[in-house]
Amino acid sequence: MAAINLRQLFSENIFRIPDYQRGYAWEDKQLVELWDDLDEITDENGEYKKHYTGTIYLEGKQATENEKWLSGVKFYHVVDGQQRLTTISIFIFELLKLSNDGYSSESKDDLMKIYLNKPNSSGNSTVYKFSYDQTDNNYNFLLRNIFEDKSFILQNSNLNLYTKNLIYAKDFFKTKLKNLSHEEREIIFKKLTTSLQFDFRTIEKYLDVQAVFETMNNRGKPLSTLEKLKNRLIYLTQKLKGVKEDNDNLRKRINEAWGKIYSCLAQNPDTILDEDIFLSAHLSLYRKPKEAVFSEKVAKEKVFQMFCNKSEKFDKDESGEKEPTVSYSKIEDYIIKLSEAAPIWYRIHNSESLILKKILLLNNGKELKVFLLALLLKSDEESLQQIFSNLEKIMFRNKTLWLFDERTAATWGRDIYSDEDSIESINRKIEVLIKSPISAQNIIQGMNNLFTYERGAKGFHRWGTLKYFLFAYEEILKEQFRETNDKVSIDDYESTTIEHIIPQVWDNWTTVVNDFTAGLEEDEIPMAHKVLINTLGNLTILKNGKNSSLGNLGWADKKSRFSTGSYNEIDISKNTDYTKKEILKRGIKMLLFLENKIDGLKFTEEEKNKMLFYEDYVIEKFTELQTSN
Repeated sequence: MAAINLRQLFSENIFRIPDYQRGYAWEDKQLVELWDDLDEITDENGEYKKHYTGTIYLEGKQATENEKWLSGVKFYHVVDGQQRLTTISIFIFELLKLSNDGYSSESKDDLMKIYLNKPNSSGNSTVYKFSYDQTDNNYNFLLRNIFEDKSFILQNSNLNLYTKNLIYAKDFFKTKLKNLSHEEREIIFKKLTTSLQFDFRTIEKYLDVQAVFETMNNRGKPLSTLEKLKNRLIYLTQKLKGVKEDNDNLRKRINEAWGKIYSCLAQNPDTILDEDIFLSAHLSLYRKPKEAVFSEKVAKEKVFQMFCNKSEKFDKDESGEKEPTVSYSKIEDYIIKLSEAAPIWYRIHNSESLILKKILLLNNGKELKVFLLALLLKSDEESLQQIFSNLEKIMFRNKTLWLFDERTAATWGRDIYSDEDSIESINRKIEVLIKSPISAQNIIQGMNNLFTYERGAKGFHRWGTLKYFLFAYEEILKEQFRETNDKVSIDDYESTTIEHIIPQVWDNWTTVVNDFTAGLEEDEIPMAHKVLINTLGNLTILKNGKNSSLGNLGWADKKSRFSTGSYNEIDISKNTDYTKKEILKRGIKMLLFLENKIDGLKFTEEEKNKMLFYEDYVIEKFTELQTSN
């Protein structure tokens, strides 16, 4: 078949995106490429050069009841090419919206009927030339928010990844076109409708369509495993033996489940949650993996073993039991539980719970999130406060001194999810770990190693949990100051930095630093400097980029600025000077807090000095003033 242009493609055809298709996935890169392709099309002897745009694969379909009044057209499902057709339809809409008179001597109304929609004789019913199937969750969104048809009512206002991409494409073309003249837009319209060339091909049998769908759609932006799985499940519903209306109902429920999943994962449009990480996390509860959790790659393999024509040939798990044959109940059970997990997965990543935010700052790994997913699926958050509190303690303790393999959390999650163990029982196991013996010497050795670490010997400044520790210390200082309002909160964690009070470049602190190193051997001075600058008592948290503005300023300037900062800063600013004496005093106070934070931890005076100041000769420099006083 010879290639045809967009006008020929749209004149006598109606296009629908079927329910097994992915949503709209084009982003800035693909939109820019289309715009640049049009820009590079040249005029040759009064006609624009042809530009081949690819093959559109279609499957014939019947018009719905409210579309049958429209005659002289054919209705098609788009099997491959929906990304291009969606983008071009949005592009044309924005072009026509900006024109009162149309383009190329054709009226706006006539062009709308060719490319966008046709109203009936009364004007009360309209058939769109391109849209989703009416059963699709994004059908109303496309027509109301993108094609601006106010007669369509949105079921909810939640964005998902695909609706976000639709909005982005609309804004992209709106921005590109708004400052162009009518003549410039007319050139673009002509290039778009006459230069772009498409192969137009049909696939007759539905099952053939399903068989080729994944291959075709992997040529552009790859399908996620979640998207492929939806297609696979819909395909399998057509092969189930049983009552047709039951299979149709199951297909409808698959679409509803995926709509819920997509909406939940994209509920925060600024941080869209990865579909395949979610799928693999849930699968880690639903089926036992060989490792602690399924990787996205292994999850893809596993889930398509679960849902294939010969699933009973594959192992269900390490028990040797085989996967059940695909059935109505197997598909139903999986889609219900997967969709139930989606809002919980969103909640884990967007929680308002302070304790949950703390836990995830200490451990953001999938193993822990799988455990949290099981906890929240099996109980409400209010009743989980005790186990959350204990979880925060054990995660902090583990960051200070490794005590247990954190991958165990995923196993706990599976045991809870499968009802093989209870939340109360798991909580008791965590409490046992919290109270297990801990060696101060091991912690000291670990911290001391940070002063000689070959990839950055920066002492406590190198401690991965330092910022969290300082935030926890902030809460204690707030209580000591009898304050109720936060100066910095967990929500400020990413915008908060760690500052050296005596800076790493101490030009304005020469007297303090030289006084500290006076009397030391020349080869001892570098380590003394390193310890002075990077010991615990010389470090604090600063909010909103104050670190760079304070930089290497002297004590008078820092004292003034600290007095209106965090409780850490305010506490520091109460000192008249800031020398080794104040560093020692603050460091000791912070170690007392660490002792209270970790059950069973107790430092002797000698151990405190060793923990904070590393070398004996540095310890002597810190403690000689204390002794003399």
